[in-house]
Amino acid sequence: MKIGIVYYSRTGNTRQAAEILQEKFKEKKADVALIEIEHEKRPGFFSAGKASSKQLELPIKNTDFNMGKYDVIIAGSPTWAGKPSPFITTFMKKAENIQGKKVAVFGTGMSPIDKRDQFKEIIKNNFEKAGIKTIDAFLTLNYRNGHLQDGQQNIDAFVNNCLEKR
Repeated sequence: MKIGIVYYSRTGNTRQAAEILQEKFKEKKADVALIEIEHEKRPGFFSAGKASSKQLELPIKNTDFNMGKYDVIIAGSPTWAGKPSPFITTFMKKAENIQGKKVAVFGTGMSPIDKRDQFKEIIKNNFEKAGIKTIDAFLTLNYRNGHLQDGQQNIDAFVNNCLEKR
């Protein structure tokens, strides 16, 4: 099974989470590629939060997102004020050959439970607006100062859910 893990990471936490998932999928004998979304210009803290709260697109460097070669796509984003980063929104609009694929989502951050649910609903709705249906696989990993604080216990279940035949 070929898996593409597409993610944006401003501080490195989401990158670390993507790497953890990559290793877990490899343990299950999956062929995994990491695809990091690169911003054209790193937004400041407040401008990034504003763009996230309005779910705007922000320009990205890499726009060759042909997802046709993957069986499963995992999309990862930091949680900013309970919402996904605007760069994952840009990815959704630029991705090619993603319709009909199994798409699962993970988020990183220190948001409280209610904000995690908000993040999940927003990203799911954003994918659906782009014509992409997500599977019921969602993972939240909380980081503090670059260290995983919560969510480790849910990683294996997330990976198994993503690998299930549907």
